[in-house]
Amino acid sequence: MKSLIRWISWALLLLSPALGQNLVSLAPAGAIAGFYLGELGNSPYLKGIGEDWRQSGLEAWVRRNLEKELGQSSDLLGLAQGGAFAALYPDGGFFFISKPSARAMQAIRAEIKKAKPENGWLVERSADMASGVSRELVFIATPKQAKLFLGNQRGLRAPISGDLFFWAEPPKNLDLELGLPPRLGLTLASLKRIGVGLKLTAGGYTTEARLEVDRNTDPAFGNLLLPRERPWELGEFPAGYSGGVGVLDLPAAGRYLSSLLSDFEAKLGFDLRAFGTRYALITVPGPRSSGVGNLEAPLGHQLIYLEVKDAATAEANFLAAVQSLAAFATPEGQGGFKVAGLEGNFKGLEVGLLGKLYYRLDADKLVIATSKAALEAATGKLWKEHPAYQRFRVTVPRNAVAYSFGDQKGPALDSLATLRQSIPQTIGSDDKESKELTDRLMNFLERLYGRLGNSISYSVVEGNALVSRSFGEVRWR
Repeated sequence: MKSLIRWISWALLLLSPALGQNLVSLAPAGAIAGFYLGELGNSPYLKGIGEDWRQSGLEAWVRRNLEKELGQSSDLLGLAQGGAFAALYPDGGFFFISKPSARAMQAIRAEIKKAKPENGWLVERSADMASGVSRELVFIATPKQAKLFLGNQRGLRAPISGDLFFWAEPPKNLDLELGLPPRLGLTLASLKRIGVGLKLTAGGYTTEARLEVDRNTDPAFGNLLLPRERPWELGEFPAGYSGGVGVLDLPAAGRYLSSLLSDFEAKLGFDLRAFGTRYALITVPGPRSSGVGNLEAPLGHQLIYLEVKDAATAEANFLAAVQSLAAFATPEGQGGFKVAGLEGNFKGLEVGLLGKLYYRLDADKLVIATSKAALEAATGKLWKEHPAYQRFRVTVPRNAVAYSFGDQKGPALDSLATLRQSIPQTIGSDDKESKELTDRLMNFLERLYGRLGNSISYSVVEGNALVSRSFGEVRWR
């Protein structure tokens, strides 16, 4: 009889219905956070990048060093090769399920010493955890979630989708548990959920991010996140590596920040009432990097446009803010804020160790250039003159409250010289192993970045949620 029961148990294990179900739906309902990773290893879109990984030599280097460090435990690195999902619950419990590689599953089975069959799974329990394996899946969970799972009380539904996604809901009364000031606690209580998902497509990848808020809990915060105005037209601004326009009510943001700071007995050092609600941000190419980083332009190469309603007051408060920044960022006795004369129709400012800024006031805009390269780009070609921008611009809906367009490849390739110099410093070694890692990583990144194209993103308000969507071009083959 015992022999028959044993054979039936193994049959149930091998024919487990879990194999035909989505990993997320196998989790018990009620999760407040979740992370999903699909079976990307077999994605047809990633084969080219996988080949880059191998041809660069980085795959062999990583495998060799991991096996050296971890020994047989390195097999467990394939725990999520076929996909994985993890969920967190309000009571602090968790649930994790994955489809391991064959080697990882073999290593896991070797570790199971006291497992017993339960509802098609071999399950091992301790006081605060349960784990189990089926033919192809593995789960680890706290006792309550394991009981629900093994009792077939499953069916979790994720609020977002993709080949990779994440969502989280702040726990209730978290502000009280953390002892936050009342105003900050009110802001936290208004946040309902955040979710981000990524999906691979034939031409690249798409992303969607959702930030859900309760306007009634903190109307000031809700109105900042969910604006009603429309942004400027990006096509009318100078082109660069990337550019974006959006809506941010700076006067309201100033009042909001002042109320937050009052809880800490601090004050906002400048007045934003002279500004408007629209902005634009352009990133432009700088001089070709020699590998010394941004020492000549610590703030990068940016053009910043801020809407103004009272130019004189806006200029006075901008200068006060820059002066505070210079004092904060510069050691005593090494120079700080200084007016540096005119550069064309821009006024120059020395901001201590942060280098030079340039600014000018147009009829309704404050224009800030963070470097000489940005200053020169201010009179360059406009975005609307670029065919690629025109092609992507039509995908942005009319009700967008922000959108951006850019070149993914250029900035990535420009960063390689600095990265090549910084890797040995980061890992703290300049030996043969360090040089090999640097060379192979650079080889892989050059291949990867060469596959990138343009990208477009936009944000819209949908009910009580700010929803941001994007598409980035990738040459998969």
